[in-house]
Amino acid sequence: MLRQLTDVLQGRRTPRVVAIIPSYIASCQINVIKPLSALASSGQITFKHQTEQSTTPSAIEWADLIVYCRNTEPGFRHLLNEALGRRKPIIYDIDDSFWDIPSATDPDLARYHRQPSRLKQLESYLQHASLVRVYSPLLKTKVARFNSNVSVYNSSFDFKQVPDVRTLHHNKAKIGIVYATSRTVDDQYKVFLPALSEFLNQHQDKAEMTVWGCRPPELLTLPGVTHRKLLPRYDQFLREFSRSGFNIGLAPLEDNEFNRSKNNTKFRDYGACGIAGIYSNVDAYSSSVEHERDGLLVENTKHDWLNALQRLAFDKDLQESIRHSAHEKVLENYRQELIERQWLEDIHSLLVETPSFWLANARASATISLNVIAESDYLCGVEFHKLRTRHSENREPLYLPDSDGTSALQNQLHLEIQSPSGQILRGIASSAMNFHDGVISFKFEAIRNSQDKPFKLQITGISGRQQANKFSCNGEQYSETLKGAAREGSQPLSVRLLYSR
Repeated sequence: MLRQLTDVLQGRRTPRVVAIIPSYIASCQINVIKPLSALASSGQITFKHQTEQSTTPSAIEWADLIVYCRNTEPGFRHLLNEALGRRKPIIYDIDDSFWDIPSATDPDLARYHRQPSRLKQLESYLQHASLVRVYSPLLKTKVARFNSNVSVYNSSFDFKQVPDVRTLHHNKAKIGIVYATSRTVDDQYKVFLPALSEFLNQHQDKAEMTVWGCRPPELLTLPGVTHRKLLPRYDQFLREFSRSGFNIGLAPLEDNEFNRSKNNTKFRDYGACGIAGIYSNVDAYSSSVEHERDGLLVENTKHDWLNALQRLAFDKDLQESIRHSAHEKVLENYRQELIERQWLEDIHSLLVETPSFWLANARASATISLNVIAESDYLCGVEFHKLRTRHSENREPLYLPDSDGTSALQNQLHLEIQSPSGQILRGIASSAMNFHDGVISFKFEAIRNSQDKPFKLQITGISGRQQANKFSCNGEQYSETLKGAAREGSQPLSVRLLYSR
């Protein structure tokens, strides 16, 4: 796919991508902004990012592809409508199951995201996205109810922000334990609170605890506990966090539907920063952590958490083994360069299906325009006859007739259904067509009220040659107004309209 797009661009402008996000929370920074910014820095895309509040229609007009991340606010639905109206491909990125936020443990977050109007807007994004990116198999299942084109990805970790922790040695007088969270209100600490309280009271001369982010009084009043404030920029957090010399990281999660759909953020952060982690044995962590190799998986009981704390604190060999193994796993599977490549492949795969991008960048192209009048409602397809292929199989390369009787090789074909004023009503790429016995048929979402209405069909071929032969019929552009099916035999190229009812 990358080769296919590169061959056509031949040095023309790079894809333009805009990310429209609700805010600069960690998820948006990690999953979208950082990898796309890196692609822009290397010259592979042109990238802009902005909040919903600051976005105008001109940003969507400028872009070839739109990325949304966790957007649910109904007040900004016009930004989605603008992208759809301009037929821009859309990637929607989501890492939480907003339908399942528990009201009992997080009432404010649940009240916000589970408001019916916001869930309806979320589902509208999902339904209209060209691709949905998620970060857990369970969330993929939930999203698949609205869109079949959904894939599971790993989040990225930018190792350029941290020192080589394999060479670091923890020589502090006390064992450093950390609980890090990007949320200012977070009740997950209650999972390990009884065990941690007993551990710190028993070993306050040997251990100290840092809470990074939230400020729960129950934790901050324990012996040896200090607090560090939440940092707004993820890169800044990584730089400070990785250099703080923590030995043990705590990653609690209650076992519920919402948490089973979550990302494994703490495993990536702890592992990449050389911190041996203790993780709740729930899907978000058990799917990536191998027990006693790159972390300890525990049931959410005081006994299990206390036992894990004691093992990692006082078994130095186990602690060292886990922190090195976790670092290697994160480096191998989550380093940002891998995720950048996935993003680039997704962008190119969608732009391959986008006629406007191909036409703006192709080395050469040629077009036939045909004016037709539909005979019925529910216009849903077009057949072009007397097109030839050198392959018997249903695949490219395809040839379109030229005025001198020869055929011009076309790498891509695109069809647009336009109103008489030129508004694009439907756009279909080569991958959506069928070829059989000299007939190419394009199918598209039916135009409901089409009877007796005029439409312009524009079929465009994009060639890998320096110059494409102009598509013509008897030396002139084919633009005769037809009633229903084209008159067979009167022209080298004819067309038949298809209806679903």
